[in-house]
Amino acid sequence: MTYQVLARRLRPQRFADVVGQEHVTRTLQAAITASRVAHAFLFAGPRGVGKTTTARILAKALNCERGPAPEPCNACSTCQEVADGIAFDVLEIDGASHTQVEKMRDLMETVAHRPIKSRFKIYIIDEVHMLSSHSFNALLKTLEEPPPHAKFILATTDPHKVLPTVLSRCQRYDLRRIDLATLIAELGSAVAREKITLSDEVVALIAREAEGSLRDAQSLLEQVLAAVDGPADAATVRAILGAADRALVVAVADAIVAGDAGACLRHLATLHEHGYDAQRFCRDLLEHVRHLAVLAATGDRSLLAELPEAEIAALVAQAGRRSGDELQRIFGLLLEGDETLAAPARTIDPQLVLEMIVLRVATLPPLLPVDEILALTGVAPASAPGRAPGGQAPPSPPRATPAPQARRGEAPGRSAAPDPAGTLWERVLAQVRRERVSLYMTLATARPVDLTDSILRLGIDSEALRRELTGKETLARLAAIASEAAGRPLRVEVGPVPPERAGDTPIAQARRREEETLADPLVQAAVEIFGAEVRGVRDRRP
Repeated sequence: MTYQVLARRLRPQRFADVVGQEHVTRTLQAAITASRVAHAFLFAGPRGVGKTTTARILAKALNCERGPAPEPCNACSTCQEVADGIAFDVLEIDGASHTQVEKMRDLMETVAHRPIKSRFKIYIIDEVHMLSSHSFNALLKTLEEPPPHAKFILATTDPHKVLPTVLSRCQRYDLRRIDLATLIAELGSAVAREKITLSDEVVALIAREAEGSLRDAQSLLEQVLAAVDGPADAATVRAILGAADRALVVAVADAIVAGDAGACLRHLATLHEHGYDAQRFCRDLLEHVRHLAVLAATGDRSLLAELPEAEIAALVAQAGRRSGDELQRIFGLLLEGDETLAAPARTIDPQLVLEMIVLRVATLPPLLPVDEILALTGVAPASAPGRAPGGQAPPSPPRATPAPQARRGEAPGRSAAPDPAGTLWERVLAQVRRERVSLYMTLATARPVDLTDSILRLGIDSEALRRELTGKETLARLAAIASEAAGRPLRVEVGPVPPERAGDTPIAQARRREEETLADPLVQAAVEIFGAEVRGVRDRRP
């Protein structure tokens, strides 16, 4: 008898057997029970999580001789034919082989034919995103109004490549990646069913390499079982799967946290000797640094409960040696490196790229707290002068409210009177914003320069914006809004900003804020320290 691999032998035959997709199976069962089954479904999700398997179970449940039922009986001839892939009324089609529009048209012509022996004629189109746009268009009309005996089940790993017009005609179900704990439990059951012995460490290693795919986990387990005769240790399994030793990941991370570039290179040389994939190792490092950032931010070990205890202990020790901000910087640089390693046009040896990525993060200068920066510059922090007994800061004295700055031409110390033009202009802007956002964005650069009994004059620096606002309809609408806000008829005029009001424009205000920021002693000190760091880096270059 022909040998059948684990992934096929262990394929679920009932909704209850589908792993990690309860949110999908429960909904489908409820729809069958209520006789509210749609004519088209789209199952989306990563590889190996049960899209095609769920489609076949749905086909069995709909065509079961004892159904339609929430669970197929798996005993009738129809259920067995669907399971064996020989059912006349369940057509499973590969989207990649039907990219030609003629093939799809021929297939759609068969939809009108009634099923031979079953209740429904069901079309399962796998990897539907591989269809060409013309093939999608040939499918559209039938997908929108199929005959009562036809059902369509589409499956894809890339739903964003499916035409929106197709998506809108389907009920979409997103299947999730399977979590690590569930994968470990499923692999443990498979190992027990096969009557073989594998340690918990080996099972966890296989589950981690599967990256959330049950089919990948079963295929990797099959690979291990084919390569070893009897119990296998973790080192042997890593060599079979080409997976990096977790101890090596921890060691490189430890050298990065310690800033030991030499140790990083020595560990990476070991990685290269064993032939591990550079990009996969970089992603393992990313995951490790993510765990460090979680511990640094929360201190909660339970968030990493799925990891081995020895690895959690190493993570706890490393997390206390770097701040959360520094770990975020390291993660960002490793992420950039991963994108470089994944570039399709890359021709450089990936080992060299990985070494330079790790060297860069291992030699990052530490981030200094603000208090230390102030201490280096001799500027005392704001909370430094004096503390109350018990370590609490004394209450701050009430600050004097600064007098409003006088306009150009006004006497200093004289309080400015309320500006009626400015008050009216705020009401006008609010109404314009409710009516036309695009016009509001243009008027945001304008300033009211004069208000008389019958005229509101606006000033704008930009000549192009002035031309945009001087249209007859625009001025008429502005006049109507201004008249309603003022309670009297007003005409709106637009012109340049007078020289005496030039300091009120947004550009002038932004320049003043920039000058005030650069004049701040703390900012000047920070700029000076940054300049010294840059000069030091330049001096250290060979």
